[in-house]
Amino acid sequence: MSILKNCYKALPEGGKLIVCEPVVPETTDTSTRMRALLGHDIFCMANYRTQGRARCEEEFWQLGLTAGFSGFRALYLDPFLAVLKYLK
Repeated sequence: MSILKNCYKALPEGGKLIVCEPVVPETTDTSTRMRALLGHDIFCMANYRTQGRARCEEEFWQLGLTAGFSGFRALYLDPFLAVLKYLK
């Protein structure tokens, strides 16, 4: 959260923050896509000792709101990754 808040503070009024992240669906299932997303998440946590987790689009939007951003849009590049745009 502190990274998003610092980005918000550093941006001029009307500025944009572009982030590329894996985005999981609202509900999980046994699809290959879901297994790949969650497998990647577990790989990152195990190898990099991060405290992060996979998030759905709504959770990314809520993080942005909490950091102060007023706009949000997700553009899916493929079934795995999305470009997230936060607007100040």
